[in-house]
Amino acid sequence: MSGITFRFSDEQEQFRQTVSRFARERLAPGYLKRSTSRRYPMDLHAEMAALGVLGIGLPEQFGGTGIEDPVLLGIACEEIGAADVNIAAAPVTIGLTGAQLAKGATSAVQQRWLPGMIDGREVVAFGLTEPEAGSDAASMRTTAVPVEGGWRISGEKNSVSHLSAAGATLVYARVPGSERSAGVSAFVVETDRVGVTVGEFTDMGQLPIGRGTLYMDDVFVPTENLVGAEGRAFSMVMGHFDYSRAAIGLQCLGAARSSLAETYSYVKQRRSFGKPIAAFQGVSLPLAEHATLVEAARWLCYRTLWLRQAGLPHTAEAAMCKWWAPVVAKNAIETCLLTHGHYGWSDELPFQQRFRDVFGYQIGDGTAQIQKQVIASRLIGPEVRDR
Repeated sequence: MSGITFRFSDEQEQFRQTVSRFARERLAPGYLKRSTSRRYPMDLHAEMAALGVLGIGLPEQFGGTGIEDPVLLGIACEEIGAADVNIAAAPVTIGLTGAQLAKGATSAVQQRWLPGMIDGREVVAFGLTEPEAGSDAASMRTTAVPVEGGWRISGEKNSVSHLSAAGATLVYARVPGSERSAGVSAFVVETDRVGVTVGEFTDMGQLPIGRGTLYMDDVFVPTENLVGAEGRAFSMVMGHFDYSRAAIGLQCLGAARSSLAETYSYVKQRRSFGKPIAAFQGVSLPLAEHATLVEAARWLCYRTLWLRQAGLPHTAEAAMCKWWAPVVAKNAIETCLLTHGHYGWSDELPFQQRFRDVFGYQIGDGTAQIQKQVIASRLIGPEVRDR
């Protein structure tokens, strides 16, 4: 860390090329067809896992890479996002839940779930958001009542990504009577436990991610399913969001990057008034503007991941990535769609689907409003908070 470089290492570049080739050959051709289905493609998920994508930063003893490697995760998300922004969500979900299991789960839980998460056989979803506790996650109402041998959990988690494919969910719940972040613990709740019911959302995009609702009615979970220290889970997960938010930004920017590349080719071939439409500044200059913004947002994301890798503060930067990168990507894709005219608006081309899939990332994992609040509190101070 004695100097600064904007080049990937030889190992990172080799990994990037491998993932990019897989994404182009295996993911891109079926993106539009898969995007209309709520079924998550576990076969492609397993193929992606075989490249090592799902084991980044997870313990070697279970098949992972070992030490946390934020930049490598970002590379994977960007390259996969360029082909299928929905499948690109998997490294983020597995990384978010897997890291917490690796650091705080019992040996039995680690043995049960981590090998399958890393090799693509299993998915453990992430259950924090509730109907009345989205951006204000500390106001969650799901309760975990201590009983002999474990806990009884009751409540509802919604907007749970990958729930349709998940064998379990990492659920955050509080001891009755506790408030805000105090008293919140994390538990692995298997989907087949008595009292668990799963519901589905029908969204305008991101259908294969399988966003759903997890209902828990007096669900018993044993002591061994506790993840981390009892009552200390909230601070544990907040630190991981600083990791995932930059990765989400890169998966969106990957989709924008592909859209721009496709549009560059189109405007050189499409002719009007006797010349390629690329010759008209009304066409070429907006593309140049979006290319600039995509590049700027991309390096903000990688710098954030570099800061994490260097052990430096990066909470504000992660929040910048989360609110800004999806907006930059969505706007670029919209311009690409419009540049193609009615053809771009049709379902023959991927722009309309990418637009809807990327649009959703302005909501999930924290809205722009809460991200800006995080940034302001870091740069100005806690006085900006009305609490």
